[in-house]
Amino acid sequence: MKIRTSHRMSRLAICVALALGAASISSQAQTTTSAVTGKVTTVDGKPIQGAAVTVRHVDSGSVANLVTDAEGRYSARGLRVGGPYTLTITKDGVTETRENVYLQLADTKEVDVRVGVAVQEKITVTASAGDDKFSASNMGTTTQIGKTELATLPSQQRNLQDYARVDPRVSQTDKERGEISVAGQNSRYNKISIDGVNISDTFGLEANTMPTLKQPVSIDAIESVQVNVSNYDVTQTGYTGGNINAVTKSGTNEFHGTATYVYRDDSMAGQRYNRATETYTDPPKFEEKLYGFTLGGPIIKDQLFFFVGYEELQSTRNAPDFGPIGSANGGIVAISPAAISAITALATSQYGIDLGTVSASGADLNVKDYLAKVDWNISAHHRANLRFTRTEQTEPIFQNFSATQVAASSNLWNQVKTLDTLVGQWFADWTPNLSTEVRLSSRDYHSEPENFASLPQQVFSFSGAVPANAPAGVNTGTRTFSTGTERSRHFNILDTKTNDLFVGATYVMGAHEIKGIVEYSDNKIYNAFLQDTKGNYTFSCVNSSATYTYTFGTINCGTATSAQVDAAILENYRIGRPSSYLVQVPVNAGGSINDGVASFHVKNEGFALQDTWQVDPRLTLQFGVRVDNPRMPQSPLKNDAAAAPLVPGTATSGGVVTARNSGGFGLDNTHTIDGETLFQPRFGFNYMLDMERPTQVRGGFGLFQGAAATVWLSNIYSNTGVATRVVGCGTSGFAACPSAGGIFRADPANQITSFPGSAPAANVDFLSTDMAQPAVWKLNIGFEHKLPWWDMVATVEYLYTKTDVGIYYQHLNLGAPTRTGTDGRPLFYTAAAYNPACWSSTGTRITTGGACAIDNRTRALSNPNFNNVLQATKTDEGKGQALTLALSGKAFQDVSWTLAYTYTEQTEASGLTSSVSNSNWQARASFDPNANEASNSSYLVKDRFNASLAWEKAFYKNFKSRVGFFYEGRTGKPYSWTYANDANGDGIFGNDLLFVPREFGSGEVIFLGDTATNRSTEQRFWDIVGANGSLSENTGKVVERNSAFSPWTNNIDFRFAQELPGFMSTHKTVISFDILNFGNLLNKKWGRIDEMAFMGQGGQIRTFVNFVGIDPASGKYIYSVRNPDDFTTRQARGESQWAMQVTFRYEF
Repeated sequence: MKIRTSHRMSRLAICVALALGAASISSQAQTTTSAVTGKVTTVDGKPIQGAAVTVRHVDSGSVANLVTDAEGRYSARGLRVGGPYTLTITKDGVTETRENVYLQLADTKEVDVRVGVAVQEKITVTASAGDDKFSASNMGTTTQIGKTELATLPSQQRNLQDYARVDPRVSQTDKERGEISVAGQNSRYNKISIDGVNISDTFGLEANTMPTLKQPVSIDAIESVQVNVSNYDVTQTGYTGGNINAVTKSGTNEFHGTATYVYRDDSMAGQRYNRATETYTDPPKFEEKLYGFTLGGPIIKDQLFFFVGYEELQSTRNAPDFGPIGSANGGIVAISPAAISAITALATSQYGIDLGTVSASGADLNVKDYLAKVDWNISAHHRANLRFTRTEQTEPIFQNFSATQVAASSNLWNQVKTLDTLVGQWFADWTPNLSTEVRLSSRDYHSEPENFASLPQQVFSFSGAVPANAPAGVNTGTRTFSTGTERSRHFNILDTKTNDLFVGATYVMGAHEIKGIVEYSDNKIYNAFLQDTKGNYTFSCVNSSATYTYTFGTINCGTATSAQVDAAILENYRIGRPSSYLVQVPVNAGGSINDGVASFHVKNEGFALQDTWQVDPRLTLQFGVRVDNPRMPQSPLKNDAAAAPLVPGTATSGGVVTARNSGGFGLDNTHTIDGETLFQPRFGFNYMLDMERPTQVRGGFGLFQGAAATVWLSNIYSNTGVATRVVGCGTSGFAACPSAGGIFRADPANQITSFPGSAPAANVDFLSTDMAQPAVWKLNIGFEHKLPWWDMVATVEYLYTKTDVGIYYQHLNLGAPTRTGTDGRPLFYTAAAYNPACWSSTGTRITTGGACAIDNRTRALSNPNFNNVLQATKTDEGKGQALTLALSGKAFQDVSWTLAYTYTEQTEASGLTSSVSNSNWQARASFDPNANEASNSSYLVKDRFNASLAWEKAFYKNFKSRVGFFYEGRTGKPYSWTYANDANGDGIFGNDLLFVPREFGSGEVIFLGDTATNRSTEQRFWDIVGANGSLSENTGKVVERNSAFSPWTNNIDFRFAQELPGFMSTHKTVISFDILNFGNLLNKKWGRIDEMAFMGQGGQIRTFVNFVGIDPASGKYIYSVRNPDDFTTRQARGESQWAMQVTFRYEF
């Protein structure tokens, strides 16, 4: 076991460890209960020992019996969240009662009692706004969300993320994908837990942090929510961004339930905006319905209770509006219906297969959620619960549809997912001072495509002339008709099984509360993502030649008519003569395709120890320490060729390659994070300055270990380079397919697997030898003061984060640079690619004719025996700070509100926006593509205002009217200024950061087409620079990654709810209306989200310059200039338009 400690803050860490005098290991659980503590004294403040304290949950009858110690203290742990609770304190015939006590999730309520007279006295505990903030347990950066917020604040998605945004540091950075960022950190570093079970997308494929489109547990079943940003309790783990922690409701001694129906459609949504024409169109047709119910009650009064729930979402998913010529679709693809009919008929008559139709109709997304929970009050000292949930999701997927693409029904599929969770908890009070909690949980997740056919993929590619009856304006580029099983669904199964055990104990010893934890977690991964295992064919028109003949005569595909091209494609299909073919097979003849499956375990072992010390009534200190020991006992298949030493290639200063790299990379691809143990100190404090008008200073620091998206770890198992290989012809470096034909086989299990030709270069993934789970240092300091007006609380809080373990990707097969640019950047082209004569004015490289055809390549010195060789590398680059100013309060007894502003800075070495190693590498705009350099986070929200208001009032009897709104105003997403093409020869377009000269006429670069008397191109360049502050502020240097920001965006969400009578006096009917982006309803120009489009290469980028070579005389870059990219209005899911939904709810 390798124990790691951070060099930063190491002295302070050691001091904390020595203070505790113990080593310990972390937990993967989050707190699911509440606590109440206090001190019982006489009227003159002397502690009373031996007083009997009874804490009773009124609705369920559960009881905790306690006895005060020598200092008069009592402590009840493991209590149900919520309330009301009644506290009864008895000593020598004197009884004091405190009623209406409510407890928040993962919080400790302090209820002190003074016993004075020998008569029973009942006091109702009332809480004013902000009282929950002034608590000795409040140290870190957290936000509590209770029943009032859940009932009043607007939410159309009905998920926890919609409510988590009330925290000033939490922002919905991508509403289309449901992505949230906490203090500018990666959304995949967040964690969502319900009842202590991690329901996040632990594998890392989904941006919404969940494995399904919809939250697996209905919001109607949620009792309370806590948002943790820097909570220093040792139970906090598994995230470095934020944790949304929630608990479900439980049954009580009375039967209560709800029935819910939610509806919205396209008539309840605003018009879409076309930026190019500045016009508006109606949204696509859709209809969405949600049905659900909850029911809870007693099985045995005061002892055994149940709570069940069900929810089903039905949402139409329209097929993309594209079809062949003559179809009723809005987008016409220039392929004739006769050609499609001939292809499908031939498939049936000659090959006996059904390719389906191209008239794809819409289908329904269907998601079903089930929940069942049992709570058992075993005795006054023992309580247990058991909860099961199941989610079933079927989502129709329409791929390969666009202005140049149509697909047959055989190319479509439904993505089917199931998620089962089971958790059992046992809480025990062994003595008045010792309590324990045991939690055992399992989580099974399965995702697999339900393909509409089991066939090889067959793509029919039409180029050249379009049919004569094609409407004007159709795209005349290459058009494709995709059929058969989509290539990425040939062998695509994801299965994860997670088992967790958590054991915790708390011992109260005077002013000290000692907490110890033991935990074990095992996440079993099975990820099969193997493309083309059923075969992948492309049939197109190929020019005829002496060896490539057609029965109808000769053909030049570039000048032929559309009908002639159709005939050539059809004949090629008939004789089984593809223009390209690929199939993925085992490397060894006796091997199995299953060797390419990533199958492994990610485990964690841990302990933790914590001491919470109430030094005096005003000061509370918390010391904690944890150690996480991740385990990955399975090793990937070893690639001996990649482990061989590197033999460097050579090139002249002008880029002429004399020898390319050979050998391997001198690295072991079987290395994992197994045994990379992390020692994590924690410290927190709370100090009450003014007991008359509550004022507190709180804060702490600590090291938090998160969890890398498992898909990043799985890449080393999927990409070994020795498990499977690709066989084929006509593509990927293979020889041309035989002109005689006979290649196509319709049986997916009987493909040609030993095709002649060279095998393609291997892809291999590595982890750096010091790689570990992500970890971040966090520090906060906060100040709260209760103001004298309207129960207002003012908050000032500072949060600092510093990366201890981060991840970025390096491409190990770039080869050494062949040249250094005038701005200092490394360049990787061969000599021909630096020649300005080998570039077009639009930035396209010319690789034919004369010198341009001689070794004109990117990655000049790369090893030709390998392709993409990526290493996930450890970095400690990246830090951030967030300053929050906030006010909250309650006015007129009916209105509660919050108002906050947060300024954030956050840097990172890589945005890690993808699940694939190569995509993560190429999506990072850079000066040096392999450099370990931090810049603004891709998730940064620099300035953010947020406000919420909740108002409720009963105008008639006890039937309340409720109004809630949420406002967010924030800076737009960051983006980078880059070259539009590949400026440095790394093979990637758009990822090279732009160099801006000092000033007009400085001569640092050459502008294509300019002369001594005509500098129109340079003037155009400087006009664009002058119009964009992010460029004009960076003259004379390379513009940093993510240094520019999209426009400011404002959003207001609104809810109105009205209670009405039900069928019985205790029943209620509630009708509510949620209007998202309410400002857009008032004015079409308001509420838009304008951003730079995300590109797979470079990330969020903006371009206006093409690199077109290097001047041979001066060595200066040559620029061609075009108009800058425009912003896009985000509206794929209507996020820039208003949308309304109506909810009918019956409560009893």
